Amino acid sequence: MTTTLITTFLRACDGPVLQERRYVKGSFALALGAVFVLGACKKEVKETAPVDRVTVERRDIIVDAQATGTVEPIEVVEVKSQASGLVLKMPVETGTNVQPGDLIVQIDTRDLKNQLDQAQADLRSSEASLDVAKSQRDRSDELYKTRIITAQENEQANLSYTQAQANVIRVRTSVNIAQQRLDEARVTAPVAGTVISKTVSLGQVIQSATSVMGGGSTIVTMADLSRVQMRAFMNETDIGKISSGQEARVVVDAFPDRVFRGSVEKVEPQAVIQQSVTMFPVIISLPNNERLLLPGMNGEVSVNVESKLNVIAVPNDAVRTMRDAAATATMLGIDSAVFAAAISGGGSRGEATAAAADTARGRSVAVGGDSARGGAPAGQGAATGGAPAGGRPAGGRPAGGRPSAGGARSGAMGGMGAARRGGGSSRQGVVFVVSDSGVYEPRMVRLGVADYDFSEVISGLKEGEMVASLAMVALQAAREQRNARFGQMGGVPGLTRQPTAGSATPGGGGGGRPRGGQ
Repeated sequence: MTTTLITTFLRACDGPVLQERRYVKGSFALALGAVFVLGACKKEVKETAPVDRVTVERRDIIVDAQATGTVEPIEVVEVKSQASGLVLKMPVETGTNVQPGDLIVQIDTRDLKNQLDQAQADLRSSEASLDVAKSQRDRSDELYKTRIITAQENEQANLSYTQAQANVIRVRTSVNIAQQRLDEARVTAPVAGTVISKTVSLGQVIQSATSVMGGGSTIVTMADLSRVQMRAFMNETDIGKISSGQEARVVVDAFPDRVFRGSVEKVEPQAVIQQSVTMFPVIISLPNNERLLLPGMNGEVSVNVESKLNVIAVPNDAVRTMRDAAATATMLGIDSAVFAAAISGGGSRGEATAAAADTARGRSVAVGGDSARGGAPAGQGAATGGAPAGGRPAGGRPAGGRPSAGGARSGAMGGMGAARRGGGSSRQGVVFVVSDSGVYEPRMVRLGVADYDFSEVISGLKEGEMVASLAMVALQAAREQRNARFGQMGGVPGLTRQPTAGSATPGGGGGGRPRGGQ
């Protein structure tokens, strides 16, 4: 449009002023070119992401190991009957709380009573036979003393008496067995608990647990729910920090706003492989006096591994490793030589100089990952939540454990404290302290225990100092590195660069044959 206006203006001028026309046309062209150049230069100005500033304060840092688990009773009792027969009475249902001795099932006792009556009749008969045998023995003894009967006849009388005694004992045993079977027809609760399942109904014929192959019929399953346990599968990287007696917190899906407190009962020694991840079952004992926790409930377990109370803490987003800090310093406008000189006293001078030199030469430095420890390539760690400085993959646990939102966030932001730490270990890092004049100054710090958000400061920072939160800077660095990588690859993946006229065809090399066979 601008060119059209210029042409119209020049045509309106008279012929004698041709030189002025050329001069005016050249001036307009120069002005138009300057406008385009200034616009292009303006687009080349890189916009720096906003940098938040955070004050170093004292906080409580609690390190815990987290996993998911299922509530289960500590002891499950299967109630069976030692007598077979028809169920005549069953006053319990699923969920009924029973005490020891409460009736569970009453079995038909008609056959059992008949057997008891017959055994008792046999007992009375055997006792009468015993009395007769005793009298005969006594008479035989007197006759033998007067030599009226022989010794053999006396011995036979004594043998009959002994046999009568044995018969009485045998019949009494039969009576006791019949009485026991009659008593077993009344099935009662062996312990106090809650009926959690019921497999027998009124009018059903059940089989004895002692006289039938297979263990007989299970009437009900009950358990004492006043104390339950949760079985959680912990990652093997956390199992070394867990031992019996440690405090545990449980939140179940049924009561998301309530925390149930318990303790670690034991760590089972046999590992379980879940989706190629090694897990160890950890048993958490929980009091359940209110009967709120029911078997089968799913929940999240958090075991307190280590805690630091009222310590100076710095946000993980403000901490960088040595090589990551060199790239961050460049984005904050800090000269590489100034950066190397500032942190050389607190760490390895050679590493600081190498990191600064790499950044000055334009080499890719992964802001989100720990490149010094073999982390993700440039841009990949920060963009996808690669390994933070702790050496443990950010972005949560493997399958079977609870996903860590804090780990994913720290990986995306380029933080170095996403991995949980314990056991008093320490590590070095770099923070950018805001001076009184508003200038960012790199400083080496030594850090201790860290959770997903904050790290304990052992040395290098004081309470009240202000540091830069580098979350947005890390994201911008990752984006720029990704764009640069796409540019080296020939553009955005999925888009194919079209060959221009006269250029070599794809795959033909730079010295391709000209068209027309010439």
